[in-house]
Amino acid sequence: MRITNKHGVPETIVRAVQDDEYDKGDSVLSVTQLISPPRIVILQSVNQHNLEVDVVNRVPALLGTAVHKILEKGSKDLPHYHLEERLFDVVRGWKISGAVDVQIDNGDGTWDINDYKITSVYSVQSDKPEWEQQLNCYAYLAYKNHGRRLRSLKIVAILRDWVRKQAELKPDYPQSQIAVVDIPLWTFEEQEAFVEGRVLLHQAAQKAVDSGEPLVYCTDEERWVRGETWALMKEGRKSAVKLYDNQEDATRAAKELGESIGLNPGHYVEHRHGSPIRCAGNYCLVAGYCRQWQRSLVQGSGDGSG
Repeated sequence: MRITNKHGVPETIVRAVQDDEYDKGDSVLSVTQLISPPRIVILQSVNQHNLEVDVVNRVPALLGTAVHKILEKGSKDLPHYHLEERLFDVVRGWKISGAVDVQIDNGDGTWDINDYKITSVYSVQSDKPEWEQQLNCYAYLAYKNHGRRLRSLKIVAILRDWVRKQAELKPDYPQSQIAVVDIPLWTFEEQEAFVEGRVLLHQAAQKAVDSGEPLVYCTDEERWVRGETWALMKEGRKSAVKLYDNQEDATRAAKELGESIGLNPGHYVEHRHGSPIRCAGNYCLVAGYCRQWQRSLVQGSGDGSG
Protein backbone atom coordinates (compact mmCIF):
# COMPACT_ATOMS: atom_id res chain seq x y z
CA MET A 1 0.00 0.00 0.00
CA ARG A 2 1.32 3.42 -0.96
CA ILE A 3 1.11 6.39 1.42
CA THR A 4 0.41 9.70 -0.32
CA ASN A 5 0.78 13.23 1.04
CA LYS A 6 -1.69 15.33 -0.93
CA HIS A 7 -1.99 18.03 1.75
CA GLY A 8 1.69 18.72 2.36
CA VAL A 9 1.79 17.25 5.87
CA PRO A 10 5.22 17.66 7.57
CA GLU A 11 7.67 14.86 6.82
CA THR A 12 7.91 13.88 10.50
CA ILE A 13 4.24 12.90 10.49
CA VAL A 14 4.57 11.13 7.14
CA ARG A 15 7.43 9.03 8.48
CA ALA A 16 5.56 8.25 11.68
CA VAL A 17 2.63 6.96 9.62
CA GLN A 18 4.93 4.93 7.37
CA ASP A 19 6.64 3.36 10.40
CA ASP A 20 3.64 1.17 11.17
CA GLU A 21 4.50 -1.41 13.85
CA TYR A 22 1.33 -3.43 13.32
CA ASP A 23 2.00 -7.16 12.87
CA LYS A 24 -0.62 -9.90 13.01
CA GLY A 25 2.08 -12.57 13.14
CA ASP A 26 1.55 -15.68 11.04
CA SER A 27 -2.22 -15.62 11.40
CA VAL A 28 -4.50 -15.75 8.37
CA LEU A 29 -6.92 -13.27 9.91
CA SER A 30 -6.69 -10.72 12.70
CA VAL A 31 -9.79 -10.11 14.80
CA THR A 32 -10.26 -6.80 12.97
CA GLN A 33 -10.33 -8.68 9.66
CA LEU A 34 -12.46 -11.46 11.10
CA ILE A 35 -15.31 -9.11 11.97
CA SER A 36 -14.92 -7.14 8.73
CA PRO A 37 -16.94 -7.99 5.58
CA PRO A 38 -15.22 -10.87 3.72
CA ARG A 39 -15.64 -8.96 0.47
CA ILE A 40 -13.55 -6.05 1.76
CA VAL A 41 -10.85 -8.32 3.24
CA ILE A 42 -10.49 -10.26 -0.03
CA LEU A 43 -10.44 -7.15 -2.23
CA GLN A 44 -7.78 -5.57 0.00
CA SER A 45 -5.64 -8.69 -0.28
CA VAL A 46 -6.01 -8.96 -4.06
CA ASN A 47 -5.34 -5.25 -4.68
CA GLN A 48 -2.78 -4.67 -1.90
CA HIS A 49 -0.03 -3.38 -4.21
CA ASN A 50 -2.38 -0.98 -6.02
CA LEU A 51 -3.98 0.61 -2.99
CA GLU A 52 -3.08 4.06 -1.75
CA VAL A 53 -4.10 6.04 1.29
CA ASP A 54 -3.33 9.62 2.15
CA VAL A 55 -1.38 10.32 5.30
CA VAL A 56 -4.21 12.44 6.77
CA ASN A 57 -6.49 9.40 6.71
CA ARG A 58 -3.98 7.52 8.87
CA VAL A 59 -3.99 10.10 11.66
CA PRO A 60 -6.54 8.15 13.80
CA ALA A 61 -4.27 5.09 13.68
CA LEU A 62 -1.27 7.26 14.52
CA LEU A 63 -3.06 8.73 17.55
CA GLY A 64 -4.08 5.24 18.62
CA THR A 65 -0.44 4.15 18.57
CA ALA A 66 0.49 7.18 20.66
CA VAL A 67 -2.15 6.33 23.25
CA HIS A 68 -0.82 2.78 23.54
CA LYS A 69 2.71 4.09 24.12
CA ILE A 70 1.37 6.29 26.93
CA LEU A 71 -0.48 3.33 28.43
CA GLU A 72 2.75 1.34 28.56
CA LYS A 73 4.28 4.05 30.75
CA GLY A 74 1.17 4.39 32.88
CA SER A 75 1.04 0.67 33.70
CA LYS A 76 4.67 0.15 34.75
CA ASP A 77 3.81 -0.22 38.44
CA LEU A 78 0.58 -2.13 37.84
CA PRO A 79 1.58 -5.81 37.67
CA HIS A 80 -2.03 -6.94 37.35
CA TYR A 81 -2.31 -5.04 34.06
CA HIS A 82 -1.26 -7.06 31.00
CA LEU A 83 -0.85 -4.88 27.91
CA GLU A 84 -0.74 -5.55 24.18
CA GLU A 85 -0.71 -9.33 24.27
CA ARG A 86 -1.28 -10.97 20.89
CA LEU A 87 -3.28 -14.17 21.24
CA PHE A 88 -3.73 -16.94 18.67
CA ASP A 89 -6.07 -19.83 17.95
CA VAL A 90 -6.66 -22.21 15.05
CA VAL A 91 -10.28 -22.33 13.94
CA ARG A 92 -11.43 -24.55 11.09
CA GLY A 93 -7.81 -24.89 9.99
CA TRP A 94 -7.13 -21.11 9.91
CA LYS A 95 -5.02 -19.33 12.50
CA ILE A 96 -6.62 -16.16 13.84
CA SER A 97 -5.10 -13.61 16.19
CA GLY A 98 -5.94 -10.52 18.19
CA ALA A 99 -3.87 -8.00 20.12
CA VAL A 100 -5.69 -7.13 23.35
CA ASP A 101 -5.01 -3.61 24.65
CA VAL A 102 -5.40 -4.35 28.35
CA GLN A 103 -6.19 -7.51 30.34
CA ILE A 104 -6.69 -6.89 34.05
CA ASP A 105 -6.23 -9.63 36.64
CA ASN A 106 -8.85 -9.06 39.35
CA GLY A 107 -7.13 -11.44 41.74
CA ASP A 108 -10.20 -13.61 42.22
CA GLY A 109 -9.86 -15.79 39.13
CA THR A 110 -11.65 -13.34 36.85
CA TRP A 111 -10.31 -10.87 34.31
CA ASP A 112 -11.42 -7.65 32.64
CA ILE A 113 -10.61 -6.59 29.10
CA ASN A 114 -10.33 -2.91 28.22
CA ASP A 115 -9.93 -1.63 24.68
CA TYR A 116 -8.86 1.97 24.12
CA LYS A 117 -10.23 3.93 21.18
CA ILE A 118 -9.91 7.51 19.99
CA THR A 119 -13.34 8.10 18.56
CA SER A 120 -16.26 10.50 18.26
CA VAL A 121 -19.08 11.45 20.61
CA TYR A 122 -21.49 10.01 18.04
CA SER A 123 -19.82 6.61 18.35
CA VAL A 124 -20.41 6.28 22.09
CA GLN A 125 -23.99 7.48 21.70
CA SER A 126 -24.76 4.94 18.96
CA ASP A 127 -24.98 1.18 18.70
CA LYS A 128 -21.58 -0.23 17.69
CA PRO A 129 -22.03 -3.97 17.05
CA GLU A 130 -18.43 -4.21 15.85
CA TRP A 131 -17.20 -3.20 19.32
CA GLU A 132 -19.24 -5.97 20.89
CA GLN A 133 -17.97 -8.48 18.34
CA GLN A 134 -14.34 -7.39 18.68
CA LEU A 135 -14.16 -7.58 22.47
CA ASN A 136 -15.97 -10.90 22.64
CA CYS A 137 -13.48 -12.30 20.14
CA TYR A 138 -10.71 -11.12 22.49
CA ALA A 139 -12.48 -12.80 25.40
CA TYR A 140 -12.66 -16.01 23.38
CA LEU A 141 -8.92 -15.87 22.65
CA ALA A 142 -8.08 -15.07 26.28
CA TYR A 143 -9.91 -18.20 27.38
CA LYS A 144 -8.46 -20.40 24.63
CA ASN A 145 -4.89 -19.27 25.35
CA HIS A 146 -4.89 -18.93 29.14
CA GLY A 147 -8.22 -20.23 30.44
CA ARG A 148 -9.06 -16.70 31.56
CA ARG A 149 -12.67 -16.19 32.56
CA LEU A 150 -13.89 -12.68 31.87
CA ARG A 151 -15.85 -10.56 34.30
CA SER A 152 -16.32 -7.51 32.08
CA LEU A 153 -15.54 -5.97 28.71
CA LYS A 154 -15.13 -2.21 28.35
CA ILE A 155 -14.32 0.36 25.69
CA VAL A 156 -12.33 3.28 27.06
CA ALA A 157 -13.21 5.97 24.54
CA ILE A 158 -11.17 9.16 24.21
CA LEU A 159 -13.55 11.57 22.49
CA ARG A 160 -11.70 13.69 19.96
CA ASP A 161 -14.67 16.02 19.28
CA TRP A 162 -15.92 16.42 22.85
CA VAL A 163 -17.18 19.92 23.72
CA ARG A 164 -17.36 20.98 27.36
CA LYS A 165 -20.23 23.40 26.74
CA GLN A 166 -22.34 20.61 25.25
CA ALA A 167 -21.74 18.52 28.37
CA GLU A 168 -22.97 21.40 30.53
CA LEU A 169 -26.12 21.91 28.46
CA LYS A 170 -27.12 18.32 27.63
CA PRO A 171 -27.48 15.66 30.35
CA ASP A 172 -27.36 12.86 27.75
CA TYR A 173 -24.06 14.17 26.33
CA PRO A 174 -20.84 12.48 27.60
CA GLN A 175 -19.87 14.32 30.76
CA SER A 176 -16.15 13.69 30.29
CA GLN A 177 -13.79 13.55 27.33
CA ILE A 178 -13.02 9.99 28.42
CA ALA A 179 -16.08 7.74 28.38
CA VAL A 180 -16.09 4.14 29.60
CA VAL A 181 -18.58 2.00 27.68
CA ASP A 182 -19.69 -1.36 29.07
CA ILE A 183 -19.81 -4.04 26.38
CA PRO A 184 -22.13 -7.07 26.72
CA LEU A 185 -20.20 -10.22 27.59
CA TRP A 186 -21.36 -13.30 25.69
CA THR A 187 -21.11 -16.86 26.95
CA PHE A 188 -18.09 -18.81 25.74
CA GLU A 189 -20.41 -20.91 23.58
CA GLU A 190 -21.74 -17.78 21.90
CA GLN A 191 -18.23 -16.47 21.36
CA GLU A 192 -17.07 -19.76 19.88
CA ALA A 193 -20.07 -20.00 17.54
CA PHE A 194 -19.52 -16.42 16.34
CA VAL A 195 -15.80 -16.93 15.68
CA GLU A 196 -16.37 -20.19 13.80
CA GLY A 197 -19.18 -18.63 11.78
CA ARG A 198 -17.01 -15.70 10.75
CA VAL A 199 -14.13 -17.98 9.76
CA LEU A 200 -16.49 -20.02 7.59
CA LEU A 201 -17.71 -16.85 5.84
CA HIS A 202 -14.15 -15.77 5.06
CA GLN A 203 -13.21 -19.25 3.89
CA ALA A 204 -16.21 -19.26 1.54
CA ALA A 205 -15.10 -15.90 0.14
CA GLN A 206 -11.57 -17.20 -0.42
CA LYS A 207 -12.94 -20.31 -2.12
CA ALA A 208 -15.03 -18.13 -4.44
CA VAL A 209 -11.97 -16.14 -5.47
CA ASP A 210 -9.87 -19.26 -5.99
CA SER A 211 -12.55 -20.81 -8.21
CA GLY A 212 -13.29 -17.62 -10.16
CA GLU A 213 -16.77 -17.17 -8.71
CA PRO A 214 -18.18 -13.73 -7.78
CA LEU A 215 -17.83 -12.54 -4.20
CA VAL A 216 -20.96 -12.16 -2.10
CA TYR A 217 -22.02 -8.51 -1.83
CA CYS A 218 -21.68 -6.61 1.43
CA THR A 219 -24.92 -6.20 3.36
CA ASP A 220 -26.53 -2.83 4.11
CA GLU A 221 -25.36 -3.18 7.70
CA GLU A 222 -21.77 -3.83 6.57
CA ARG A 223 -21.92 -0.83 4.24
CA TRP A 224 -23.26 1.42 7.03
CA VAL A 225 -26.32 2.38 5.03
CA ARG A 226 -27.98 5.37 6.66
CA GLY A 227 -30.91 7.60 5.85
CA GLU A 228 -33.31 5.15 4.18
CA THR A 229 -36.72 6.85 3.92
CA TRP A 230 -40.14 6.51 2.31
CA ALA A 231 -41.37 9.74 0.75
CA LEU A 232 -45.02 10.69 0.47
CA MET A 233 -45.17 12.20 -3.02
CA LYS A 234 -47.82 14.06 -5.00
CA GLU A 235 -48.05 13.89 -8.76
CA GLY A 236 -46.77 17.06 -10.37
CA ARG A 237 -44.63 17.95 -7.34
CA LYS A 238 -40.88 17.24 -7.27
CA SER A 239 -40.26 17.50 -3.53
CA ALA A 240 -41.75 15.14 -0.96
CA VAL A 241 -44.88 16.09 0.96
CA LYS A 242 -43.38 14.33 3.96
CA LEU A 243 -40.64 11.80 4.72
CA TYR A 244 -41.19 8.66 6.82
CA ASP A 245 -38.78 6.19 8.40
CA ASN A 246 -40.80 3.16 7.32
CA GLN A 247 -43.05 2.11 4.46
CA GLU A 248 -46.06 1.32 6.64
CA ASP A 249 -46.40 4.86 8.00
CA ALA A 250 -45.93 6.41 4.56
CA THR A 251 -48.53 4.12 2.97
CA ARG A 252 -51.00 4.77 5.80
CA ALA A 253 -50.55 8.53 5.39
CA ALA A 254 -51.21 8.34 1.66
CA LYS A 255 -54.37 6.29 2.25
CA GLU A 256 -55.67 8.58 5.01
CA LEU A 257 -55.02 11.66 2.87
CA GLY A 258 -57.07 10.19 0.04
CA GLU A 259 -59.94 9.25 2.38
CA SER A 260 -60.00 12.68 4.05
CA ILE A 261 -60.76 14.55 0.86
CA GLY A 262 -62.99 11.86 -0.61
CA LEU A 263 -61.07 11.32 -3.82
CA ASN A 264 -57.76 10.07 -5.15
CA PRO A 265 -55.39 12.99 -4.62
CA GLY A 266 -52.65 11.52 -6.83
CA HIS A 267 -50.37 10.68 -3.93
CA TYR A 268 -47.95 7.78 -3.93
CA VAL A 269 -45.06 6.43 -1.86
CA GLU A 270 -41.50 6.55 -3.15
CA HIS A 271 -38.71 4.50 -1.57
CA ARG A 272 -35.47 6.44 -1.18
CA HIS A 273 -32.47 4.26 -0.56
CA GLY A 274 -30.07 5.21 2.18
CA SER A 275 -26.51 6.22 1.52
CA PRO A 276 -23.76 3.61 2.10
CA ILE A 277 -21.52 5.69 4.35
CA ARG A 278 -18.68 3.18 4.32
CA CYS A 279 -18.48 3.13 0.52
CA ALA A 280 -19.15 6.78 -0.21
CA GLY A 281 -17.29 8.34 2.70
CA ASN A 282 -13.73 7.13 2.01
CA TYR A 283 -13.96 4.55 4.80
CA CYS A 284 -13.40 1.64 2.40
CA LEU A 285 -10.01 1.50 0.70
CA VAL A 286 -11.24 -0.84 -2.03
CA ALA A 287 -14.37 1.03 -3.11
CA GLY A 288 -12.64 1.81 -6.41
CA TYR A 289 -12.11 -1.90 -7.03
CA CYS A 290 -15.56 -3.01 -5.87
CA ARG A 291 -18.11 -4.04 -8.50
CA GLN A 292 -20.93 -3.63 -6.00
CA TRP A 293 -20.09 0.03 -5.38
CA GLN A 294 -19.35 0.81 -9.04
CA ARG A 295 -22.62 -0.79 -10.08
CA SER A 296 -24.56 1.29 -7.58
CA LEU A 297 -22.98 4.47 -8.98
CA VAL A 298 -24.04 3.54 -12.50
CA GLN A 299 -27.57 2.79 -11.31
CA GLY A 300 -27.60 6.08 -9.48
CA SER A 301 -29.23 4.64 -6.38
CA GLY A 302 -26.15 4.25 -4.22
CA ASP A 303 -27.53 1.06 -2.69
CA GLY A 304 -25.87 -1.51 -4.89
CA SER A 305 -29.05 -3.54 -5.27
CA GLY A 306 -30.10 -5.46 -8.31
